[in-house]
Amino acid sequence: MQYLTFRLKAVEYAVDVKIVDTVVEHEETTAVPSPVDYMKGVMNLRGQVIPVIDLARKFGLPEGAHADHASVIVIRVDAAPGKILTVGALVDEVSAVVDIDEANIEAARTEGVALWERFVRGVIRFEERMVIIVEAEALFSIKEIEALRVA
Repeated sequence: MQYLTFRLKAVEYAVDVKIVDTVVEHEETTAVPSPVDYMKGVMNLRGQVIPVIDLARKFGLPEGAHADHASVIVIRVDAAPGKILTVGALVDEVSAVVDIDEANIEAARTEGVALWERFVRGVIRFEERMVIIVEAEALFSIKEIEALRVA
């Protein structure tokens, strides 16, 4: 199965490429009021205004100055039956698309770690590095999806 790998705060993550629409260089976002604290703003993508989140903040990491090579991964999230929400996720750096054998993904030991229980599908040792597999479909609750949709 193919995964898109990316970095946040020197940690490497991966997400299933099936939900990735595109990757674009980070440009300025337009700030909008939002009840979601990790909301970065909105951006114009091919004539469509989409919300952009700071994925580091979503994961509970400190917000920092994003490097010149920061990117926005545009993902499609099932918001409701028949409704797809398109969201941009700001990351420090996009690495590559890699093939990962599902059998090699180790279950994450998540007992008592709410963030991991919700977002992490597993961990894999890949080419002598550790990569955290993100369960992107679990990134947003229905309440958060509604807040992003309003933005």
